[in-house]
Amino acid sequence: MKIHNSPKILTRFEEYREVVKAKAARYGRRRDESGADLHIRHWDERCIADGNEHLRFHCATFLCDLGQNGNSSICSHQYCSVCGIIRVGFSTKMDGISTFSTSYKGHVALPEDIEEEFRFMHVKRAMLVCRVIAGRVGCDPEIGDKDDPGYDSLVGREPCATQTRLDDEDELIVFNPRAVLPCFVMAYTV
Repeated sequence: MKIHNSPKILTRFEEYREVVKAKAARYGRRRDESGADLHIRHWDERCIADGNEHLRFHCATFLCDLGQNGNSSICSHQYCSVCGIIRVGFSTKMDGISTFSTSYKGHVALPEDIEEEFRFMHVKRAMLVCRVIAGRVGCDPEIGDKDDPGYDSLVGREPCATQTRLDDEDELIVFNPRAVLPCFVMAYTV
């Protein structure tokens, strides 16, 4: 199902992209001692152009009848993660939002037994396809974290090389919830 985001959520996403682009333009145009332009890295170029935007997957749970029999209404149940994300965006209380390059990787990131453990609540899975402003991507969990103003996101699980393409990485942890805009939701069963 296509998500029709509220103007408020869409505006927050667009404003965040402009902040990332402006920051990249400021830092990307550095000069050496002689005044010559220094080489701009690929990710910095992408940040200046579009905030280093990617389509990524995020797996979440839901409790309502979203997607069943043509139902496209979001609920207000406090434990229905998908509807909460669609309604108000990702929580600011999270340490980071995990996004993945494939739906399979997003699926396996959520514990296998989630449906069994919360069967009494009738929990189901959904895959969100999201536009993600990755910004400057950190590769070292010891350096590029949420409190480091030099990075907007972090490659998760395995360290990467600076030449690595983001699309080839398993997990991208995005620090700012305004950087993730859900566009489609796919309800599914395992």
